[in-house]
Order: sequence, then structure tokens, then C-alpha cells
Amino acid sequence: MKGSYGFALFIILFLGIMFAIECSLPKRFVWNPTYGHNDKQPFGCALFDESLTDAWPQGYTLSHATFYQLAADTDTVQPRAIMVVAQNLDLTKPDVDALIELAHRGNKILLASLSFGNALSDTLGFECSYSYFSFKAMKSVAASLHSRDTLQWVGDTLRYAPRNFRFYPQLCPSHFVRYDSLTEVLARNLSAIVPLDSTKTLPPPVAISCPVGRGEIILVSTPLLLTNYALLDGSNATYAWRLLSQLQPLPLLRTEAYGVFAQEQESPFRYFLSQPALRWGLYLTLISIVLFMVNSAHRQQRAIPVIRQPENNTLEFTKLIGTLYFQQKNPTDLVLKQYLYFAETLRRELHIDVDDGSDDKALGKHLAEKTGKEEADIRGLLYELRPLVRGEKRVNNEQMKRLIDQMLSILQTI
Repeated sequence: MKGSYGFALFIILFLGIMFAIECSLPKRFVWNPTYGHNDKQPFGCALFDESLTDAWPQGYTLSHATFYQLAADTDTVQPRAIMVVAQNLDLTKPDVDALIELAHRGNKILLASLSFGNALSDTLGFECSYSYFSFKAMKSVAASLHSRDTLQWVGDTLRYAPRNFRFYPQLCPSHFVRYDSLTEVLARNLSAIVPLDSTKTLPPPVAISCPVGRGEIILVSTPLLLTNYALLDGSNATYAWRLLSQLQPLPLLRTEAYGVFAQEQESPFRYFLSQPALRWGLYLTLISIVLFMVNSAHRQQRAIPVIRQPENNTLEFTKLIGTLYFQQKNPTDLVLKQYLYFAETLRRELHIDVDDGSDDKALGKHLAEKTGKEEADIRGLLYELRPLVRGEKRVNNEQMKRLIDQMLSILQTI
């Protein structure tokens, strides 16, 4: 009993020390875009959602419903604004149909993503370029003090004057390269010029508004500019608020049914795993339980090992490997496997590197002196093996058997 109390006390002290060390360590940033409403890391949206909760006049709510579920909700008659912020938004055809139906009812929908999928692009008649976000590239640009990309607000000229905003290029890697003639351009990337024809160029849009029925769908190819990092980058938060002003004067609903955070919400341990201190506490608790179980089992009964005579399974293993290669019907691969063994044995025993194909004539002569084989036969073997090793030639079963027999006959002389 005293031993059990001592073990439990040791575990409690150990956990307390680990928690104290973890809490005293400096917090490290995680630069993975999640766009989560509770994520306070640089590319989460905690600051964005807190601001909307406090400042949106008509009310701001969070949901995990899909467009299909929102369209099927007949209880909501009044139009509203719906927003989705995700890294990649690849909607299914039913979701796209539901999205169009919501817009026809008078809802305003803002979709912010680096890519939108073929179903939505084909329906609204636009095309968006795509580029992977790289934090290493962004860190390199920031460290070298390179110039930033310039985004110019050009939409809603009655309310806002045109204004330029400066961001790192990695935060706005995508833009629209094709869109419908009825589409209104809200913002352009002045640093990414794309050709229209042989004589004209135009800055590509990064935010466009597509009228659909009584509502509209706003497409934004810069979701990273709505994250905590971008909102705290100087006065660039104004760009995000100008985008959101297009959703006025409707109540705003943000859905997290799409993107990375949609899958994470299903785990009951999501919050524990998202916090370093709680995550380590969970891991250490599981380890402690395992150690306690092992210690208890060891004290109650020690297993009696069963010592069996070692079996020689070399023959069975050889048959198994041979059967596998026979079923694959790949004689070229068998020759290459034998060649690797052939080359390694000559390198180890005779200090001859047959992989060096710069002078097969001298190599054949040297190998003939060491093995006593005919120089012409060795040279012919090397000439046949070279294209096989380079992947330029294949062999049949008869050629395979002949080449392997020739290599084995040389090895038998060592």
C-alpha cells in the first residue's frame, strides 16, 4: 500500500512540474491557416469574429450549416448576409444550387477562398488562379524587406474613394483571370499584371461582386487578409471592413461548414489539443495511466517466457520472393536486383566499381585479370547491362536467365 501511495504522489508531483514548465515556456506561433473563429494564432480569425460580434449593427451569428441546409431552412424568410472564409472552397453541385437559390431570395453571400472549385466557377462564369501559401517564402520576403503588393479598392465609388493597401505577396497569391461582363470589380492587385491581348494589360481583380436574382455573391480570392495577422498589419484592416460593407444592411451569419475547421469541430478533444498546456496534460495523463497499469500487472504476476527453437525459414522466404516476382512478370527488375548484388560484391571483394561506365574496355580487362574469365565475355556482359541500369532497355525471360547466369559465374570465381 505504501508503494502505491508513493507512486501516485510521484505522478502528481511530476504532472505539476510539467504544467509549471509548460506554462513558463514562451508561446510559439503556429503559421497554419485555419480561419477558426476561436483561433488566436496569426492565421486564425478570432480578432475578426470578435470585431464582428461587437460592431455589426444587425447582429452577427456563427453556424456550421451548409448552403444546402440553409436553403432548406424555410423558417428564415428575411434576407441576410452569409459569409464563408476557407483556404479551399470546393463546393458540390447541390451546395452550388443551394447557394444560387439563396442569392435569388435576396441574400448577400461573401465567399473568401484561394480556390473555388469547378462547380461554382462554371455556374458563375469565372476563373481564379491558384497558388499555395508558403510561410517560408513570406518569412524570406519579410526578412529581406522586399516591396509589398499593392491592392487598390475600386468598388462602391459613391461611398468610398479609391485607396491602395499594401500586403505581402504571399497573403494575396490568387486573383481572378476571367469573369462575367455583369460582374462588378471591387479590388484589384496592381502588382500582378495579366495580359488581356497583345497590346493591353490590366491589374487582375481579387474581389468581385456577381449579381444573382435579388441578391449577390461576392467572391474574394484573398482570405488571408481577413485573419488576425492581416488585420493587425498597419491600417490594412480597412480593406476587410470595406469588403464587409458590401453585406450591409443585413444580419450577418458566418458558416464554418467548409474548410479545415469543419473537420476539426467533430473531435471532443479539439480544444484540449489546440492548447499546448492542456495537450501535454492529456498526453502525460495517458502515459501515467499506462505506466500504472504496467506497474500493477508486473507486481501481480510476471509472465513466463516461452522459449522456442529458432526455425530456419530461409527456403520458404526464397520461394515466397520468387513467387512474387514470377507473378509480377518483370524479368528486367530481377536482372537489376542481381546487378546490385553483383556490383556490391565486386566493390567489396575486388575493389572494382562496375558502376563507373566511363571506360568499359579497361574495366573488362581489369575484371578478367581478377576473375580469370574471358575479357570479351565480360565486356559483352557490361555492354548489355548498361542500358538496363539506365532504364533504356528491357529483357525477356531467356535474356534474364542468361545475364544472371553470367553474373553468377563471375561471382563464383571470387
